[in-house]
Amino acid sequence: MNKVLASVVAACFLGAPAQFLAMSNYDDPRVVLSYMDRSLAGARDILRLNTSVEGDTHLVFEIKTRAPEQPPEAGDYVLLQLSQGRAVQLLVPIDPALGDAVLDYQRDLAPGGEAPGLAGSVLKPGSGRGVFTARRVPRGIEFLVPLAWVDFGEKISFDAFTVKGQPTPTTFQVEAVYDQAGKGQKTRPRHSPITLLNKLCATRK
Repeated sequence: MNKVLASVVAACFLGAPAQFLAMSNYDDPRVVLSYMDRSLAGARDILRLNTSVEGDTHLVFEIKTRAPEQPPEAGDYVLLQLSQGRAVQLLVPIDPALGDAVLDYQRDLAPGGEAPGLAGSVLKPGSGRGVFTARRVPRGIEFLVPLAWVDFGEKISFDAFTVKGQPTPTTFQVEAVYDQAGKGQKTRPRHSPITLLNKLCATRK
């Protein structure tokens, strides 16, 4: 464990400094609220993206949707996008019968550091195969990202989507985007990983 990560982990257990407890809720990284869209099937309608820290090993990104009113289609996926030097896309099928294995892809960021649009894009294989895991929770998915994977020298942003797509042996074709947690925002806030973890640790029960 590197020195930066070790210091952040220590802060989680010893209590974060007061300045983090007093931080404004503006651009709060702990939750992204997404308005309900009744035109979408429940499993495709994202309600919120919650961020937390688990132990001293993982960041947890919990994507909550409405309770499904109909069985999900085979080509429907929940997608977590992490942007830090590159845009990493982690996908899990919405249908529990298709398993919880995480599909890992990535793309280069557009000029200015923003992740390009997903609809119609072709995702290429990522470099973190086997690093990321996921688990199902009521009305949602939790993605577990190892803290050791995070680059503490570069800001990070994240967003959640529900998409229709088709995996191939080497790529993933995004055919349509149903919903986005951060819809309506032109850009996603970018956070220092150290500040993010301190804020998560300060409010952890």
